[in-house]
Amino acid sequence: MIAFLYAQGHLRDEPIPATLPLEFENEVEPGSQVIFTPEGRHRKSVIAYIADLAQDNESTQPEGSITDILNNGTPVITRPNFRLALWMARYYLVHPVEAIGALLPAPLKTTMQDMVEPEGFRLQVQGSKVVATSLRKAILGILAREQRLTVRQLERRLGKKNLYRTLGAMQAGGLVRLGKSFQTTKAKTRTAYRLCQHLDEENASSLLATAPKQLEAVMLLLKGSGVLFPDEQGIRRSTLEELRKKGITEKFAVEITTAFSNQFSEPHISIRQLTVEQQAVLEEMKKAAAAQTFAPFLLHGVTGSGKTIVYIELLKTVLAAGRTAIVLVPEISLTPQTASRFSQHFGDRIQILHSAMSSQEKYQAWQKLRTGKASIALGARSTIFAPLENIGAIIVDEEHDTAYKQDRTPRYHGRDTAVMRAKLEGAVCVLGSATPSFESYTNALGGKYRLLQLPNRVDHAAMPALKLVPMLENRRITPSLSETLYLQIKARLEKKEQVILLQNRRGYAGSILCQECGHIPTCPHCGIPMVYHAAGALLRCHYCGYALSYTNSCPKCHSENIFYRQSGTQRIASELATLFPGEKILRMDVDTTGTKGAHAMLLKEFRDRNASILLGTQMVAKGLDFPDVTLVGVLMADIGLSVPDFRASERLFSLMMQVAGRAGRASKPGEVYLQAYDIESPVYRFLLNGSYEEFYHSEAAIRKELGYPPFARLISIECSSPDEDAAATAAHELGKLLNEALSCDSCTILGPAPAALACINGRYRHQVVLKLRDRLAATTYLKKVQYYLAGRYAQNDLRVIIDVDPQNMM
Repeated sequence: MIAFLYAQGHLRDEPIPATLPLEFENEVEPGSQVIFTPEGRHRKSVIAYIADLAQDNESTQPEGSITDILNNGTPVITRPNFRLALWMARYYLVHPVEAIGALLPAPLKTTMQDMVEPEGFRLQVQGSKVVATSLRKAILGILAREQRLTVRQLERRLGKKNLYRTLGAMQAGGLVRLGKSFQTTKAKTRTAYRLCQHLDEENASSLLATAPKQLEAVMLLLKGSGVLFPDEQGIRRSTLEELRKKGITEKFAVEITTAFSNQFSEPHISIRQLTVEQQAVLEEMKKAAAAQTFAPFLLHGVTGSGKTIVYIELLKTVLAAGRTAIVLVPEISLTPQTASRFSQHFGDRIQILHSAMSSQEKYQAWQKLRTGKASIALGARSTIFAPLENIGAIIVDEEHDTAYKQDRTPRYHGRDTAVMRAKLEGAVCVLGSATPSFESYTNALGGKYRLLQLPNRVDHAAMPALKLVPMLENRRITPSLSETLYLQIKARLEKKEQVILLQNRRGYAGSILCQECGHIPTCPHCGIPMVYHAAGALLRCHYCGYALSYTNSCPKCHSENIFYRQSGTQRIASELATLFPGEKILRMDVDTTGTKGAHAMLLKEFRDRNASILLGTQMVAKGLDFPDVTLVGVLMADIGLSVPDFRASERLFSLMMQVAGRAGRASKPGEVYLQAYDIESPVYRFLLNGSYEEFYHSEAAIRKELGYPPFARLISIECSSPDEDAAATAAHELGKLLNEALSCDSCTILGPAPAALACINGRYRHQVVLKLRDRLAATTYLKKVQYYLAGRYAQNDLRVIIDVDPQNMM
């Protein structure tokens, strides 16, 4: 028999024919993971995945053979998922084995850590009798002496390869146990301080009457979370060390990770009777789910309209029918409230996935889903590949979010891949958003998706009123805060209400400018202005991570006459602390949520009313629901509006509407103030009217005239190299080849030209962009050109990256 397979390291579009030995024929099927050994003495055995099986045919010449079977032949890829991988390969212009690699967690793509050990003593072996061959006796003899070995070590002891099939049979017979061993590295930690003796405010005031800074630190520990990090909230390390010497505080290490934290949980909220609108939407979805056929929906619901409750009720119906489901969220670490609500209703039946899980945790989660111990997978974009079978529903929450686009090969879009998997599975697919992507909304208007709407908030809560604050016409209290917004914050604090402030730039200042010589420190690897971070006194590049210390003077002329441009969250937090000295300011950005559980801890503090002001980057715009928030302020509502990207207005509109939705979600009305310098943009008119439909039709008319998505398809091809001349030359050759091969009637070729960010991390970037009027064209040719150029300029370390449906044109 012949097996057609895709093998790791073999970048081919067509499957490789391989001989399948007779003894393996009844043990494998499409989706099985095997060891493939190519022909030739010096060819390396690799992991491969069976795509199809066929009888021997004289016209098919095998290029190697299957020499072993992994996982007892049990498929690691479901049939629909295999078809999904092949679709991804065709659509995103990658090789099938690269797409297959995206479907599996890292531990399944290697045999290097496979362990074998003797099974514990059993009085009786279940199932069929295990034949005691000489090989099996030898294996048991070695394990009796050494107890635990990797499969590779066992093969070397025996002088024999390809033991997986034998070990699989022995495991089934209860003689040995196979498993994975995961290398662990010491976690990164950060020093923190906490009280080590009982103190109340009165005792602390008496004890530290002559040390006001130390008293301030103790008060923060007493009133806050009980943990302080040096150089945050205005408390220096030296102050905390003095308290430690006095025996008042102790220091300890906090593990640094960006993991989603289950430490955030909400009181269980039972679902009340759905509104008429929610019930109508749910009935449409349930009817489609009962038909067990593919049905794509776009759920356009304003913030606070109860989309999550509709999702939960749909999932209950799907699970009751014996089917499974997938729920995608943009970034699991940013949506602990959403994850908590799903967990409340489904308990152990839901498996939450996130990128910060260890290899061991990822492997266990994958096994739990594959074996049916969990019926719902919830997580970010790669969760769409969860090894569930019989899927009844796929939900993509906040479907407009750019986080669904993968930034490395294969560069798939989680939303579009979700729609395709639902089609292959015969499942309902629900795309939900308050501000749908133009692509999805166009599909809904054209009848490709069914459009469902939730135009009103639940509990009759009013949508917040949006107001524009022109910064050039308003008096400023601080460099970042207008008098108008300052007075509104003050009024809310006096009424014991809460405030959320958005500044979509972290750090202290966007850049620094020497007012003596005009020098702006830039990253030596990217040529981009470095961001000043007051905590740690660093200048940092947010593209490649390069950092250097800063001494409050110009690195070039050493002048201290420095102008801090474009305030970041650190600087604004300092300004707010000065304006509202009695208030605790919670700051949520990448710099403050790097420790394990920090994100959940900050939200818990805000929920518990330990602080009234939450300041952050776009983290504060997503998935937060706090009933006492009545004011949202956006400190620079025009950030990103001037970037050279046709989606700039769409992104700004979505972000502003998302953060505005955090206000007035209960009986208390909410208001939103947008501070901006560039107030002439038409996007503000639509924001103030709160009309997504009007904004869409206005912006779509411009896109249609210019031939941009959703009325055309884009393919971006980037040539990058440490050698600027090589990148430019390769891009020009690429442009010439494409112009010669592609019809002008079917596509427009833009470029070649330097990318908007011409150099990142020491690599110079040049782009060619294809605008396709219909379907993707000449895909085979594009891949040939890609590999031709990479080989031709290999000595210049040229990389040619094809990005289908790019979301970032920078």
